[in-house]
Amino acid sequence: MSVSIGPGRPMDAADAARAREHHQALQAELPLVREAAHSWRIGLGGLLLALVGFSLIRGPSEVDKVEPPWNVVIGCLLLVSLTTGAYGAYRLLSAHNGRPRTRPVDRRTSASTQNHLLALTALKDLRHGITATFLCTVFLVAAVGTTWYGPEKAKPKLLVRTMTGAVLCGDGATGDGRRLTLKTKSGRVGVPLSDVLIVETVEKCP
Repeated sequence: MSVSIGPGRPMDAADAARAREHHQALQAELPLVREAAHSWRIGLGGLLLALVGFSLIRGPSEVDKVEPPWNVVIGCLLLVSLTTGAYGAYRLLSAHNGRPRTRPVDRRTSASTQNHLLALTALKDLRHGITATFLCTVFLVAAVGTTWYGPEKAKPKLLVRTMTGAVLCGDGATGDGRRLTLKTKSGRVGVPLSDVLIVETVEKCP
């Protein structure tokens, strides 16, 4: 089977116009992607700034109020949120400004083709940056939800030893100068202050 190859039809004005439009589209592709990355960076940065500025988690004092091991879970969620947020910021900055590396000169490809490849790289960075930033928001909200609605850490209890050998343990201690009243598992129990030998705080009642 033989194939004959011959010259094509001569280029006319319409072909030249299409080629010019294609070239212009390639030239404008990279700036459009960079402009979109700039807009996304500002929008997502504002979202994260609003979440952090709302003081959702004020610091270790908030995390310490949660019963273990949920405080460790909150710490891990915050760490993952920080990591994904930093990665997302890097990819968004790369999409807008380009990656911090030298670009070798390739004389075999045209400037339009090189710009197209850069636009594809910037678009990939933009997509990864958006995904990572949304994941950062999800992990941050999960950490906040666990802090707000997780099991609260039990308050310290009072352990009272009397001169008669009795041991009382509870919380909500009140006194009137003569008697000390504790809220125990069996109800409110009072003991004369003159009989109190030792009062100490414990994490849990024996």
